[in-house]
Amino acid sequence: MTDAQPVTLIHGGPILTQNAKRETHEAMVVRDGKILATGTLSDMRSATGPAARVLDLDGAAVVPGMIDSHPHSMHFGGFDTIAVQIYDARDHADIFARIRQRAATTPKNGWILTTPIGEPHYFIRRSYRDLPEKRLPNRWELDAAAPDHPVMIQAFAPITPNVCAMNSLALQLLGFDSSLPDEIDDVFPEKDADGQLTGIFRGRVNCYHNTSMFWLTRVMGRMPMPDQSVWYRGGVLGQQRMASRGVTALYEAHAMEAVHLAAYQQMRDDGVLTMRVHGALELAPGAFGAGPGVINQDSVRADLALAKKLQSVNDTMFRIGGMTMVSGSVAYTGDARMDREYRGPFGKPTWGTLSVSHELQREMLNYSLAHSIRLNVIHCGYQDHREFFEQIDSASLDVRGREWVVQHNTFVTDEVLRRYAEMEFHLTSTASFCWGKGDMYAERIGEDVLKDLTPMGRMFAAGLNVGLGSDWGPFSPFENMALTETREIGRSGRCLDQPENKLTRQQAMDGWTVNNARLMHWEGIGALVPGAEADFAVVDRNPLTCNIADLPTTAVLKTVLAGRDIFDTGTLSRLDDAPLEPERTGAVKLDHSLPGHHCTGNCQHL
Repeated sequence: MTDAQPVTLIHGGPILTQNAKRETHEAMVVRDGKILATGTLSDMRSATGPAARVLDLDGAAVVPGMIDSHPHSMHFGGFDTIAVQIYDARDHADIFARIRQRAATTPKNGWILTTPIGEPHYFIRRSYRDLPEKRLPNRWELDAAAPDHPVMIQAFAPITPNVCAMNSLALQLLGFDSSLPDEIDDVFPEKDADGQLTGIFRGRVNCYHNTSMFWLTRVMGRMPMPDQSVWYRGGVLGQQRMASRGVTALYEAHAMEAVHLAAYQQMRDDGVLTMRVHGALELAPGAFGAGPGVINQDSVRADLALAKKLQSVNDTMFRIGGMTMVSGSVAYTGDARMDREYRGPFGKPTWGTLSVSHELQREMLNYSLAHSIRLNVIHCGYQDHREFFEQIDSASLDVRGREWVVQHNTFVTDEVLRRYAEMEFHLTSTASFCWGKGDMYAERIGEDVLKDLTPMGRMFAAGLNVGLGSDWGPFSPFENMALTETREIGRSGRCLDQPENKLTRQQAMDGWTVNNARLMHWEGIGALVPGAEADFAVVDRNPLTCNIADLPTTAVLKTVLAGRDIFDTGTLSRLDDAPLEPERTGAVKLDHSLPGHHCTGNCQHL
């Protein structure tokens, strides 16, 4: 993206600059991939002259390219590159047709994996329950679709209850028959009246964040693993999806293994990377492995040395900086480390699970300080924060001003926020945890903890730099902005709208732009100011002023990186003439059943 580009004048709608004064301007000038100036239309016309290319927004709004501080873009893209996508399957017949299509190009006895059905990764608004059949297909039905291939309809995130389905050949290859116990390590095989396996499994049957050693060894351990190119392909698919959401930069610091960072580096080397990505190596990763509590100390020490070796923070597209330590895991699995005993997903009492021993945590802290490597920590429950401070205090570690990052922050108190502010930490969080998990926390842990569930308003009020991201979804930055204001819980629809925990619209925009740029130490992104990168999105409404009911359905018309289109719906004129792949184009489809949408002259419904 270094070729000279014509000067472009952009006007006809609000330009949300996100500059120091958070001003909205009439026009913007882009030249050679940079922002030349913003201001009044008359001033910008004078700055460009008559030969400039013109982009008339026709009432649409320009926002800085969104920055997602917790996207899992490559991970989720990788899942989908190997699976038959049935997220939007209409019924069993539709599922079978898609499986048959894959079987026609898959060698005999080759595994066919599908995605789950519905909206990943919480499956609240739509799941297999919304099929006309109200259930997953059983083994015999799947046999008819692909008799010569082992088939598995996967479960993704560790929601409860998880359910997956296999056909007869899959059961045979895994060595499963009617002798399988009715429950084994939190996995529950379904049997018919004759005691025969139906192919339906419930419980800990998810493909990531799984702690069932039975499932990890007897199922996932016996299935052929895809080659490592899956992450390269997942990165390409993920960045296309991100561009369609108006996202131009990612902070990938959770569950990032060396192979994931290598895939991003290869994308950069091949010239196909169209996102600005900052990655950090996770030490003792557990999302795709054996889960919390199963840690190889020698592997951790090797990763420490590797994290030091990989540091590279000057590239314009891909940077590696920092290392990530996970203290506790997710509450769905019963591994979140709370300050009380609570019910795990299958009714067993738990206090959570320590992912990394205190001894190894001390080693990671000391290594980070000794080698000036920025530390990311993943903290979910109250115990994670408390014990982290104890580690720092007991060794009198000097961490102030290191600008370390604490991610997730699912449950935090005012005292925790005060300590992080004193130490000049950055925080990341997501509306996903409230929207997707709020009811589960109330049911399993207690209503009283909801006051501390991702209290973003209090995070901002504490003076912390808070970056926002999507994690398990919803994936639209604009829907996430709305959820920081409404604090809606997806399943029940109730709102945890205590005034002190809500964000203003401007705070939410900051969290998705300038705050994440600051968190990433990446100059020139997150705001549309002179000299900054021309990374921006054109959206069909002003996200700062539109009705809150309209904000979630904000449509991205165009996404631009360094002055070049990386996503374009054809609604407005192009900034450059380079051809775009079909995956980077598409018509805007707006849902008129949603209240408050007003057609503009370019609306696809007219």
